[in-house]
Amino acid sequence: MKKLMIAAFAALAAFGAMAWSPLGIGIVAPAQLPYVSSDVYGLRLGGIFGLNENVYGVDVGIGEVATGNEYGLQCGVFDVIWGEAAGLQVGGALNYNAATFGGLQAAGLCNWNGLAVYGLQFSTVNANQTSLSGLSFGALNYAATVSGAQFGAINLCDSVTGLQVGLINVCDKMKGIQIGALNMITTSPLSVMVIANVWF
Repeated sequence: MKKLMIAAFAALAAFGAMAWSPLGIGIVAPAQLPYVSSDVYGLRLGGIFGLNENVYGVDVGIGEVATGNEYGLQCGVFDVIWGEAAGLQVGGALNYNAATFGGLQAAGLCNWNGLAVYGLQFSTVNANQTSLSGLSFGALNYAATVSGAQFGAINLCDSVTGLQVGLINVCDKMKGIQIGALNMITTSPLSVMVIANVWF
């Protein structure tokens, strides 16, 4: 029995030390296999808090973090990716991406992105610190630059090429159309309009 237990612990240690694994299982990092510095190619069941470097495949848990890149499906209450990401990100509360994201984001409270976003966003708040190329649907939408459209109660942007539809639409530069109760293009001769505002 003793030899069997030693062999089992040795096998777990070897599994945990792998540079990559087809399966990640944990409760709260670092109590997980493989270790936090490893990659997962396949399925990660992170439990309460899962932490790995790169994740490729399906990532499910409460708090899911990739310190590198993530490609595939990430589904948790809090989803955090520090590297590039592409695919589907579904967060009960928050999706956070520090780098470029491409695909579909859906969150109950907030999608927050540090670099460029390419795709669709659905959340109460969509906050993009640099650019959005695609569509945002939310109560509050913000992006530094938009190539596409924002649909929400309040839409804010520095520069838009496309469309803003909401109760309040505000931007500095516009090549397109605003539709809403209050529309503001600060660099336009008609900077504030009701119903619609257009500038190219």
